[in-house]
Amino acid sequence: MISRISAFAGPLSYKPATTLSAGLYRTTFSGYFNDVPSWFATATSTATLVQTTIIEESSADNGENFSMQWLGYFVPTTTETYTFFLSSDDASFMWIGANAVSGFTTANATVNNAGLHGNVEQSGTASLAANVAYPIRIQFGELSGGDVLSFNHSTATITKTTNVTGKVFYNLVTKGF
Repeated sequence: MISRISAFAGPLSYKPATTLSAGLYRTTFSGYFNDVPSWFATATSTATLVQTTIIEESSADNGENFSMQWLGYFVPTTTETYTFFLSSDDASFMWIGANAVSGFTTANATVNNAGLHGNVEQSGTASLAANVAYPIRIQFGELSGGDVLSFNHSTATITKTTNVTGKVFYNLVTKGF
């Protein structure tokens, strides 16, 4: 657990809790979200898990007709433009910054990997400052067929990696932001 991230100011207009734990908080839901980000607000959760080193839904077949959402903060180690990647079967979306907290739509997603499809990778970019806690939201849905989601990131100085150790955190009290 960390007690404080030093640079909460910057591009955020609000401050996250001062006590954060490592990882993103993942909730699994019954049913497919059908590319509707607001669906998660009223869906029935079936399981929770914290992922600290890799943000993923493994390629093991975990059934059909479910959705997942990850919430927390991404804390960049360097100031530069980050490229984020989502590989998924079926739909997945990612938001970073203010849109991750409110007003998130498929149109303003940093990464938009919409629709029913086999494993496809999409990417998006965001300019981020080192040591700033940026809210991050990832949504994924599996209707049928294979189920997989993999989150990666890279920069001009960081080779594409799934490893988010020391870069993702969540609020213990709220289970997210």
